[in-house]
Amino acid sequence: MPIPPKFHKHIRLLGNDYRKGAYFVTLCARERRQWFGRIVGAGPDASMEPNDLGRIVLADRNALTAHFPHLRLDQMQLMPDHLHGILVLDGPLVGMATVGGSTLRVDAAGVSDSAGARARGPMPGSLGAITGAFKSGTTFRMNALNGTPGQRYWQLGYHEHNIRRHSGEFERIAAYIAQDPSKWR
Repeated sequence: MPIPPKFHKHIRLLGNDYRKGAYFVTLCARERRQWFGRIVGAGPDASMEPNDLGRIVLADRNALTAHFPHLRLDQMQLMPDHLHGILVLDGPLVGMATVGGSTLRVDAAGVSDSAGARARGPMPGSLGAITGAFKSGTTFRMNALNGTPGQRYWQLGYHEHNIRRHSGEFERIAAYIAQDPSKWR
């Protein structure tokens, strides 16, 4: 008897508007493969040295605000097998139905019916839409660079934590992200 495929478990909070707020996001490389570069040095002097794939990830991450003007990028750290970042979303934008002129590989706006219910995909301008567009765009460019059409570089989904701004949590998370290379195995 064949083993059924594993299903991706959705962990997003129902009723949460993922188009506003500050989020600590982690994206992991598929099978935690060290595709994005290497850590050089040790302890407090350690730093990430990105390779060509890592430079694609960094460039696409820095270009996100051109595609999503309500997005502000804060602390970020690329590691050999994952990416940590703080993303701050200022809420939905009026008329954000499409990403005009976008070079991103997915329709980050999604689809909705006339009542505003989601037919499929994430809400326009939401954390899910931004993350999906980022992962799709980087995968397309990495496959083009390596001549590996269809290769998947990212694990399914992502981990996100809604940051409470008034508890000092933002600063603790930013420090954790900045220190990540010094804790590399």
